[in-house]
Amino acid sequence: MIENSLIGVWNGTIFLPTMPILLLAHFFLNGDDMAGYLDVPTQQAYKIRIDIFENKTNKIVFNATSIEFSFYGTENNSILNGKVTSFSKKFPIQFVKVQNESNYAVRRPQTPKKPYNYFEEEVQIENKKANLKLSGTFTYPKNRRPVAAVVLCHGSGGHDRDQTVFDHKPFKVIADYLSRNNIAVLRYDERGIRKSTGDFLNATDINFAEDAILGVEYLKRRKETSEANLGLIGHSKGGLTSIIASNRSNLIQFIVLLGSPGVPGENILYEQSKLILKSQNVSSSTFEINLQASNITYQIIKNEKNNSLVRLKIEDYFRTQLINATGQNKTDLENALTSILTRLKELTSPWFRNFLVFNPASVLVHTHIPVLGIWGNNDNQVPAYQNFEPIKNALQIAKNRNYKLLTFDKLNHLFQNSRTGSVDEYEKIEETFSNEILQVLKDWIIKKSIGKIDSFYDFFRFIFYYLFKILI
Repeated sequence: MIENSLIGVWNGTIFLPTMPILLLAHFFLNGDDMAGYLDVPTQQAYKIRIDIFENKTNKIVFNATSIEFSFYGTENNSILNGKVTSFSKKFPIQFVKVQNESNYAVRRPQTPKKPYNYFEEEVQIENKKANLKLSGTFTYPKNRRPVAAVVLCHGSGGHDRDQTVFDHKPFKVIADYLSRNNIAVLRYDERGIRKSTGDFLNATDINFAEDAILGVEYLKRRKETSEANLGLIGHSKGGLTSIIASNRSNLIQFIVLLGSPGVPGENILYEQSKLILKSQNVSSSTFEINLQASNITYQIIKNEKNNSLVRLKIEDYFRTQLINATGQNKTDLENALTSILTRLKELTSPWFRNFLVFNPASVLVHTHIPVLGIWGNNDNQVPAYQNFEPIKNALQIAKNRNYKLLTFDKLNHLFQNSRTGSVDEYEKIEETFSNEILQVLKDWIIKKSIGKIDSFYDFFRFIFYYLFKILI
């Protein structure tokens, strides 16, 4: 099998006129899928994620989109022959296998493996208004009509359908668990990501909400889910997507908010910075310099609409601060400036500009459908203590009597059981998503959906189904 022969470390060289560029490609299996990383030792660049991997017969394609790198070729006798495309330039290359196992290989025991006991389909959803197509995966139970169907809404950053992060695939884990428990799931690559077309960087919360609504409309058209209770599950930024979408479509009958913001993004980012800096045990001066730098940057972005002027104003602020800075303070300022300028394209994107000022409560006060909100008390990115109460208050103002808000000890932003909740732990933890939370999701969705049953046939069908599960 071609996939098994690829597992390991491959050494290749691009011969440029000025100098040779050494590449190391690391391949390993994550569940049933091939995963991997690139090292470019010549450039002192390591562990660059390979985020697209395809092989058909003996043709092999892999891409590291973050550095605009792709390979197309064939494998034969532990040699990969083909061409590398990087920044629109093509180079011939030959990779030779040098190790049978990569030290980058990970243990992700929750990643589902085939065969599945449910149906899985590759689907496309057309957004005619935005002239794009969302590529996704639709999973649904075998031999019975699902009690509910959900669309999964991504966190920030531009994600594939599995919301892959550090080789964890939380959306695939959620979809697998729910589909095995009579709940159909649609998940898709975000617009402009992987197989979906469109422009991710210039998309807004409204655009992401429109994509989610199209997903729900797709579920409504499918014969398998046309009568199911339809809802959204949103993680982090996906919580905002779910909140907005649910107030723009009557088809959405419930929403689940996982680690969702309940206050404007600027407040969250400020608190997030404090928690991350504290977890790194930095000095008090480093702490204050970084917080002040973030605060000034956000104020400039909020008040200046011209992106070119944003950069000039940020550079001017740091130039002024650096005049009298010495020692560690100078280093901290230089590092902060580099970090901000590296991310400036993202920080001045339409979505981020809106995220800074958008208050979810302004929409939640009009939300009357069932809402489940869950946070981990080790969440250092969207802290429970900051976001729980504002969401609760907004739902009370809405006179929504059908909500449930929960917090769980030890769970971080990814809903992994964690020691501190630090971002540095995400990759080291083998667990992808808490089994306890999976069960909470399933039980709540089924409870809300069975309440919608309006025929004796459906009632007895579901009663029989759950009695049968208990008996076996």
